[in-house]
Amino acid sequence: MNPLTELTPRLNLRRRFALTSLSVIMAIAIGLGWLLSSMLTQRMLQREGEVTMDFVRNLLTTDQSGAFLSHPEDAELRQRFLTSMAHISNMREPVRANAYRPDGTVVWSTEKSLVGQRFTVNDELDEALQGQLVVHSGRIHPEGLSKAEHAGLSGRVNFFVESYIPVLDPQSGKVLGVMEFYKVPAQLNEAIKAGLLQLWLACAVSAIVLFAALYWIVAHADAVLRKQQAKLEETQSLATAVELAGAVAHNLRNPLASIRVSAEMLEDGSESAAETTEHCHDITSAVDRADRWITELVRVSLAPELKDEPLALTPLVRSCLEEMGPEMLRRNIQWQVPESGSANVQAHPAMMRQIVLSIIANAIDAMPQGGRLNASVAVGDKAVTLTIADTGTGMTDDVRQRLFRPFFSTKSGGLGIGLALAKRMVRQWHGDVAMKANLPTGTSVEISLPRTLNG
Repeated sequence: MNPLTELTPRLNLRRRFALTSLSVIMAIAIGLGWLLSSMLTQRMLQREGEVTMDFVRNLLTTDQSGAFLSHPEDAELRQRFLTSMAHISNMREPVRANAYRPDGTVVWSTEKSLVGQRFTVNDELDEALQGQLVVHSGRIHPEGLSKAEHAGLSGRVNFFVESYIPVLDPQSGKVLGVMEFYKVPAQLNEAIKAGLLQLWLACAVSAIVLFAALYWIVAHADAVLRKQQAKLEETQSLATAVELAGAVAHNLRNPLASIRVSAEMLEDGSESAAETTEHCHDITSAVDRADRWITELVRVSLAPELKDEPLALTPLVRSCLEEMGPEMLRRNIQWQVPESGSANVQAHPAMMRQIVLSIIANAIDAMPQGGRLNASVAVGDKAVTLTIADTGTGMTDDVRQRLFRPFFSTKSGGLGIGLALAKRMVRQWHGDVAMKANLPTGTSVEISLPRTLNG
């Protein structure tokens, strides 16, 4: 993992796809299976009703006994109709058969108690009297009957198929009456169960095959993406190492040259005590400068491991300004210390201190002829904003946009990682850093961090 890149969680493509696609495919398979099973059941029941309708119509047309339903007072038609009904009564599957007049009155039934009755609420019968074949299935519950004409069926039948067959006049096509059949079609029921079982098995197998095929494609793509991501991280790490090595080599060259020159002068032994002291001071300064750069690089490499904690921001800023006070006095820079406040933020104290010192140092370097530096802390309901503004030379929009990029610096000997590290750490603390032009001259840096619950 490249320590200079922001840490982002890896996308577990296989797991997300498996959970999402499995849920979606199962929902589709169940919905499709339910829809097709309903269609299959209804279609098989409809076909059963059509076969029964053809049989009944042929039976009543052959002896022309169907006219009895419209003329029940005709004794000859009655006799022929009863003869035809004898064939129906001897059938195995019908549990009950009823014959209705056009007004809905029962003129014949295998259940003698229903003859002469008229049931006012019967939507299926009304549709059949309009010339439509009506077929539906149902169950009779012992605790209650859904229709009055089901009287007497309770206890003898559970699942049934009910068919309403319109009897038509062969000449005019007029509805003469309706024949109603209650059946317990054992063979049809077994055929429906077998068909539904095959249908659900087909849906399950199709869902499994579809999921396996899609998962294989996604797994292959995920493997390719992971390899490419690993290569990209390796390339980025190598590029960062090269840039870092170049920056270190470039910036350490000057201190090492100063140390070498001073050491050679000391080795000569011809220098006075004052000159010797000056050379020792130069060596010490060069070593301190190199040490500061190396320390900054170490902080960059260890930054992801730093743990944040509640921090009082105002005292920290005051301490940093006091530490940089002698340098600002030497450069004729006036500064303003922020007022005391009790607002806390969530950050790492040592790293936050280095960030503030780095911003103050940049502001000092931007005012070589002196100026003024103002630091203020604004406390809001949810965030605390630190603003450090200077009256220095300022910068162009292009420089301002690139200033937070790693290894970009406006200084001739700068590493260019101070502000980049500041931005990365502040964002890790769920805050933000912004740099703006400070009119009429200068630059202001704003750091916004969320307030802690106890601050």
